[in-house]
This record gives sequence, C-alpha cells and structure tokens, in this order.
Amino acid sequence: MVVRYYVGSAEMKWTHKDKLEQIWIRRELGDELFEAIQQDWCRVEILRSDSQSLPGDTYKRCDVYVYIEEEDQRATLFALKYSQVRLTEKV
Repeated sequence: MVVRYYVGSAEMKWTHKDKLEQIWIRRELGDELFEAIQQDWCRVEILRSDSQSLPGDTYKRCDVYVYIEEEDQRATLFALKYSQVRLTEKV
C-alpha cells in the first residue's frame, strides 16, 4: 500500500517551468524538506492550478504531494520528522 502526503504549495508565474519551478518550490518548502522528497523512495506529484490569491491568467499554484510505500519504515519516519506534511490518502 502507498500513502500520499500533502507537502506544501507554491505560487509563481505560469511561465516558470522545469528548473525555475523547482527553485520556487524549494524556496517554499525549505532546503531540508525539498531534499528529502528528492530521494529514490519518494514519488513526487505536482498538481498545477490557477492561483487563488493572484490573477489566474498569469499566476499558478503548485500543490506538492509525495507518495511513499507504507510498508517502508521511511513513510512513518518521514511523517514524524516533517510534522507539517498531511496524510491525504492511502492508495
């Protein structure tokens, strides 16, 4: 079984793609958490939508989710170490 955690979000211009998008996400999440979700035992999913606080035609919101195998102890350790993440579902 896989667990899905909501890690955080970042708002930026729609023109920010790939590397620049990752820089903005890293800025919002912090270096330590960003490095943790880059490990091979995490699968990162970024959901993009119109910004909720800025004009949606120019700005986007990136919600960051992480999938981790529940049987792996890392899922529990991840949730304990980063208390700001929220469990959203078990798949």
